[in-house]
Amino acid sequence: MNKNLLILSVVYIFFGIPLSFMDARKFRISLLALAFGAFSVLGVRFGFVPGPWLPLLKNLSLAAASAFLVYFCTRVLTAGALDYADLLFGIYSALYTGFYMNIIAAFFAALTGVLYYLSLAVLGKLKKKQIVHRPIFAIPFVPFITTGSVLSMLLFWVIA
Repeated sequence: MNKNLLILSVVYIFFGIPLSFMDARKFRISLLALAFGAFSVLGVRFGFVPGPWLPLLKNLSLAAASAFLVYFCTRVLTAGALDYADLLFGIYSALYTGFYMNIIAAFFAALTGVLYYLSLAVLGKLKKKQIVHRPIFAIPFVPFITTGSVLSMLLFWVIA
């Protein structure tokens, strides 16, 4: 197991899990904690690279831009259901995962979010014992972004 990747994951999870709980309880996150987390992840990322930083800078720039595009398009397509804090947290997660793993992380985040929503819908139908149209309701998405990012990096550890 790569020691640098383990330290990076611990720093990401140190900020990601409390922000996930905050989003799950209040539907908002602390942007100050998110900024500290982003600077910490960047500090760890650049602290472990002894040589030229240009390839890492390109990778992280592509990751942040792709995360912005994915989550902004999701926000537009869902009529604002995804909050700007979720978009910023997606960029934070992209700094952790990098470009290629960010695409996989977004897929895992969407998959876990859909599975959670479906499980809530099934449990709701079982509780009510009737078939009624279920209105769309808000779910916090930061926990799913965190889960997707951690799952994608676990996949990276298995592959590498």
